[in-house]
Amino acid sequence: MDQSLIEQVVARVVQKVNESKGASAGECAVCSTDTGAGKPGLLILTQEHGEHCHQLLESARLRERYATCCALTADYQCDLSGVDTVILYEFTIDAMSKIASGICDTPYLQLISQALLTGKHIYVPKEEVKLYDYASTAPAVYYAMLEEKLRVLTASGLVVCPKADLEDMILGGTPAPQPSCSVPAAKPASTGAARSIDKRAITEQDLFVLKKDGVNCVRIRENAILTDLAKDYVKTNGMTLLRG
Repeated sequence: MDQSLIEQVVARVVQKVNESKGASAGECAVCSTDTGAGKPGLLILTQEHGEHCHQLLESARLRERYATCCALTADYQCDLSGVDTVILYEFTIDAMSKIASGICDTPYLQLISQALLTGKHIYVPKEEVKLYDYASTAPAVYYAMLEEKLRVLTASGLVVCPKADLEDMILGGTPAPQPSCSVPAAKPASTGAARSIDKRAITEQDLFVLKKDGVNCVRIRENAILTDLAKDYVKTNGMTLLRG
C-alpha cells in the first residue's frame, strides 16, 4: 500500500479518536465559539447533579439572554473568558471555608476561585448555603466564626439570595417588595406585634426565617449581639429591631 495513503488513514483515525475523547468528556456550551449566538455565558457550578440546577439551565428567561451550561456535565473543563455569571449549588461548609481561605483543591473550588479573581457575577441560592442548616444548633461562637468566612466571600462579590428571587437578581430585576413594619414613635404599644428572638447571638439565618413569614419587626434581648451578616440583612431588607 502506498505510504502516503497509509499516513492519511492514520491521520484520520487519530482525528476520530480525539473527537471521540472530546465528546465523551462533554463540551461546555459557554466555551464553544459556535454556541449561544454571541450571548454571554451563564455557568452552573455544582458538586452533584440535581433537579434544582437543571431548572435554571432550562429557564426560558435565562436562555433568552445567556448561553447556559453545567460545569459538571463538562467535567469542569470550562474556560471562563466567555462567562458573565456563575451560580453555585451544593455550597457546603467545607467548600465555603476552603474558598474563603484561598484553598482550591478540587475542580469545583478552582472554578469558583477563577470566577472570584476575574470579577464574574457570582450567585448562590440561600437554600444552598449549608451553613444555615446549623443556625439553631451550632454554638454561637463557632457559628459566628464560620459566618465570618461567608462574609469574606460576600464582601468579595458573592451574592446570596433566596432561590425564588434568583432569576430576577440575575436579570437585573428586583424581587417584589414586602410590606414594611412601621412603628409610630408616639405609640410604642403598637410594637407588641413584633416577633421575638430570645438568643444571645442573632444570625442572618434567624432574621431570614422570620422574613420568610412576613415579619419585619423583631424584638431581641437588650444585650443581644448581631453578626455582621445579620446587621447587613437588617439594612438591606428594611427590618426593624427592638431591644428589650
